[in-house]
Amino acid sequence: MTENYPRLKITHSQFLIGAGVVEGSLLLTAFFLGWLMGFGPTEHLSWSWVDLGYGLLATLPMLFMLLAMLMVPGSGIRRIREFLRDTLGPFLSRCRIVDLLLLAVLAGVCEEVLFRGFLYGYIQQYDRSLAILVSNLAFGLAHLVTPLYGFLAGMAGLYLTALIVVDPSPNLLIPITAHVGYDFVAFLYVAHEFRRHVVQP
Repeated sequence: MTENYPRLKITHSQFLIGAGVVEGSLLLTAFFLGWLMGFGPTEHLSWSWVDLGYGLLATLPMLFMLLAMLMVPGSGIRRIREFLRDTLGPFLSRCRIVDLLLLAVLAGVCEEVLFRGFLYGYIQQYDRSLAILVSNLAFGLAHLVTPLYGFLAGMAGLYLTALIVVDPSPNLLIPITAHVGYDFVAFLYVAHEFRRHVVQP
């Protein structure tokens, strides 16, 4: 049975602005902490068509994992799907494709600059293992809508961090691109699920 999650009574424009404020605050936090610590959170970010391609390829394992999660019959996964459908679905379903892409870009850039660019980048100067632990624990906690969702987000964070760790010349563009690609597809799915749920008799 579907649980009745409270829906925010805000307009479509307010939703987009709110998302921009929340994600933008993460970016500002990254640069503020970087300024305090004398470490640039975009130190390992540079444009490269090759790395953009690597980032797109790196999206595929995440999408396969998403597909696998959608096929899992467990109640924990089902509750996550229903939560996202019932809380984000009403807003995402009214977004144009370009809106969803911009939301994905915003989330991918802002979150990666904070969690991989600053947290991992700064701490790994002293202890790489600690950097991996702290950055992905923080990433999971930032997505703690349910304990399972927070855990899965932390696992996704480990994968995104690995894209930096294994690269001899790390470029933050790769996990950013993978994050954006994953979020874009996930947003499309949530919007589709909401529309399908609404039209069911």
